[in-house]
Amino acid sequence: MTHRVILTLWRHGEAGAAATDEARVLTQRGCQEVAQLVEGYRQWMVDTAIAPVSSLFYSPLKRTEETALILQGTLEPKRSQVWPALVPGAQPADFYESGLEKYSHGILVSHQPFLSWAIQVWADDDSLLPLAPGGYSVLSVLSLERGGAEVIRHQPDPRAAPPYSAR
Repeated sequence: MTHRVILTLWRHGEAGAAATDEARVLTQRGCQEVAQLVEGYRQWMVDTAIAPVSSLFYSPLKRTEETALILQGTLEPKRSQVWPALVPGAQPADFYESGLEKYSHGILVSHQPFLSWAIQVWADDDSLLPLAPGGYSVLSVLSLERGGAEVIRHQPDPRAAPPYSAR
């Protein structure tokens, strides 16, 4: 990347049990927590003049699609689509040449452990708390290599204290 982009990594909301992992859907609590967080996120973007969300990418699993629909309804990105690379088992190294630099502000909705691992690697910061269901982290990214990003907002748990914010 030749310029910084905003990249938000968002873990799907709390999901219930199902016959298969792919069939798990958000619980009512999961839907409510994501809706509350996204409203606070939207207000933070306004207050800090962060670029509007241009793209929203999500794993093909049902719980990430439902989370993405909640985000989409509030943030109104120009583009929203499934990205198969975001399935469980994704690796930060899979995204080094991802094409994300085309977007001023992108959101990736995915799963653990990929999300927390990617945040720690790209920001080169092992002290950050892992994302609980519904949690998110906002990075200012120059490159998707170790240390190529800076955490500007970290809300690892929807039920925890207010987010860490560098801005």
